[in-house]
Amino acid sequence: MADSTTVRTRASLTKALRRGFAAAYDHLGYVVLVSFTGFAVTAIVLGAGMKLALILELGALKFALCIPAALAAWLVAVGAFYYAKKSVYHEHPSLVETLSGIRILLRPALALFLVNLTVILILIIDVAAYLLVARTSAVYGILSVVCAYLALFWFLAAIYHLPLLASQLDMPSGPRPLVVLKKSFLLLGDNPGFTAGLVVVIIALAVICALPGFVGMALFYLGTAAFVVTHAVRELFIKYGIVESEPEVVEDKGWPQG
Repeated sequence: MADSTTVRTRASLTKALRRGFAAAYDHLGYVVLVSFTGFAVTAIVLGAGMKLALILELGALKFALCIPAALAAWLVAVGAFYYAKKSVYHEHPSLVETLSGIRILLRPALALFLVNLTVILILIIDVAAYLLVARTSAVYGILSVVCAYLALFWFLAAIYHLPLLASQLDMPSGPRPLVVLKKSFLLLGDNPGFTAGLVVVIIALAVICALPGFVGMALFYLGTAAFVVTHAVRELFIKYGIVESEPEVVEDKGWPQG
């Protein structure tokens, strides 16, 4: 007879999605607030950058001024995933803990942002450069395909970066960027179908939120994605025995006393 503590061999994406969207609905006020804040901050920083580019007549270099806007969105997302992690594990977070999460995770979050930015830019530049000279040699065409696949692999693993960053606070290795990167690749390598399905759902959510004039993107996307992906990572943690499974309906014991 199998022991009751036997580690599960499969993770259920359906269960993770169901619980993730249900959690987002249960925290709808927070979802709207953090999503709007992230959208507004990103838009303000991006608008200021574009205006500065026009004043300085930077031309094509104006796209470099998109980086501060991406960083602003990233930091708000760090706080949102920190809040979502605490909520998913029934720690009853307060609204201010979104800012606390940004403060606590600021250094590793900045390092992880820099790594992502560097790798993505290198791979995109490599793909473009090899495609430009692909006609001169088939080798360059092959290299462009290899770089494109590497970019896709990185993109798939990156969906785990923020939830792992928050979760690592409770683990001995801590929220070190290298640990987050290593674990994200391990999760992808051992769960390719689960990861691909999760990415498809997150992309579909972005498309749906963007359709009505980006209203959904401003009001729902970031907060909803934080809860969905955090629940997905929790489902994988259950698979590996890192956390315990729980019933579909969790008894609400209320806020801790004292």
